[in-house]
Amino acid sequence: MPACTYCDAPVENHDPVCVCECADGTGSTIDARFCNYACLVQHVEQEGLTLGNRCEWSPEAGSDCC
Repeated sequence: MPACTYCDAPVENHDPVCVCECADGTGSTIDARFCNYACLVQHVEQEGLTLGNRCEWSPEAGSDCC
């Protein structure tokens, strides 16, 4: 049973959220699982994952990941 990336609880016991992101331009991915959005939000805040970042997405950019 996969464990939550934030709290280590079994994700199947909750309403899991799975995150897939490109690690680099080679197409390799990093998968993370969270019990719910609360654990995801806490992980993002605790790790400072939004510091210095901003969203610049457009439909023309597309996605080559996941």
